[in-house]
Amino acid sequence: MLIRFSVSNFLSFKEKAELFMVASNERIHSHHIFRTASRNHPNILRSAVIYGANSAGKSNLVKAIKFARFLVVTSISPETKIPVKRFKLDAECMHKPAQFEIEFRAKNTNYLYSFAVTPSEIPWERLYTTTNSGEVLLFSRTTSEKGRVEVEWGAFIEKLSDKDRLFLEFIVQGTRPNQLFLRETIERNMDRFRPISNWFRRTLQVIEPTTAYRDLELRLGADEEFREFLARVLKNAGTGISNIKTQEEGIDTITDLPEEMIRHMQEQIDDGSATVVRNSNGARHVITKRGDELRVVKLTTVHSGNTSVSEAIFEVHEESDGTQRLFDLVPMLYDLTVGSDTEKVYIIDEVGRSLHPHLTNMIVDMHLDASNAQKPCQLIVTTHETHLLDLEILRRDEIWFVEKKGDGSTDLYSLSDFQPRYDKDIRKDYLIGRYGGIPFIGNTQYLRLPNQKQRSGEAVLLED
Repeated sequence: MLIRFSVSNFLSFKEKAELFMVASNERIHSHHIFRTASRNHPNILRSAVIYGANSAGKSNLVKAIKFARFLVVTSISPETKIPVKRFKLDAECMHKPAQFEIEFRAKNTNYLYSFAVTPSEIPWERLYTTTNSGEVLLFSRTTSEKGRVEVEWGAFIEKLSDKDRLFLEFIVQGTRPNQLFLRETIERNMDRFRPISNWFRRTLQVIEPTTAYRDLELRLGADEEFREFLARVLKNAGTGISNIKTQEEGIDTITDLPEEMIRHMQEQIDDGSATVVRNSNGARHVITKRGDELRVVKLTTVHSGNTSVSEAIFEVHEESDGTQRLFDLVPMLYDLTVGSDTEKVYIIDEVGRSLHPHLTNMIVDMHLDASNAQKPCQLIVTTHETHLLDLEILRRDEIWFVEKKGDGSTDLYSLSDFQPRYDKDIRKDYLIGRYGGIPFIGNTQYLRLPNQKQRSGEAVLLED
């Protein structure tokens, strides 16, 4: 689970901004807290909802988390520039590294991992284990301006065999300037830090507004419980869908796929695996391989008809944008609620995109239900949906705001900083600007044409 994340000198974040997920002493919604078994570890909030005006930096916070994840799970080719985007509105920032720090809980151990990044190198990175009592070093790696690598090891190094110790030294000295040492250990098949890498790869999941869930069709075909869950959610959401079906067809049923693409898929797809393609009209197709044959896994929805039509079959791309968005979000909701106890942290940008406010509320409510309180899962979202700004739904420490400062940088802060009473109308106070994080719109008169004026609610041309 995420304990805290901080970022500086990245996109719109100039100074250090921190999202803090340790539970405060709030008296309400105690089931919104994941309680750790040890008094030496903090209790962690299960959710956070982030508000802010357009261009204030909500999406940039998500992008910062996604970028940190990218560096841990992705190999960067030699001599390739790191795609880091530093704060552009201050010339000095363009000569300094971006910095990231993430504290998280994985397999009952808390870790603190931090690193600095420029387009050409990673000047330093550090990894600790943490408790309420302090931090214990695992490693600290620094690259000097002359390219010399220096490393400080934690006490664990003394317990390693000479062979394993030499192997670690070999890996750290052989790490490319543009790659994390943590990533290099995974590529070299060193398991010492694999739980940290696995947390970034498997637990931390980022869903952007256009993210599509790739494995939906295959998962529906293999998991009956998941299929039934998806059908229930779609029905309760009022989509009109009474059932969902999957079937396999030959690749020739997609008439406008180029032969070259088909040959490429034939060569690249392994037996039993799959890929996703879209044809010219935007329809999404999942292509899998059965033996040597390419097959199309097709998902259709069933709608109950009137007296003349008992039921109608639709392809997913014929459904509304909101329904298609649900298809992409329900797998996440399944993992957070009725799925296994596997740790998951979902970060969703614009969770309410194409959804009715009641559906956004449904997603948050299902996750925060008391029956899920001891599932090691979190849901962190950005949104403009003000119906969630209600202390009967969320705690004060679960509500966050971003605001653009005078220098164009982003400030990140919690509703807890204001300590509003539990009976306050948080939504109303937010909309009138009491907590910041809203757009301040200028005089719209300046948006009209110079030779127009407003009269009786209509734009009228001025006479010469």
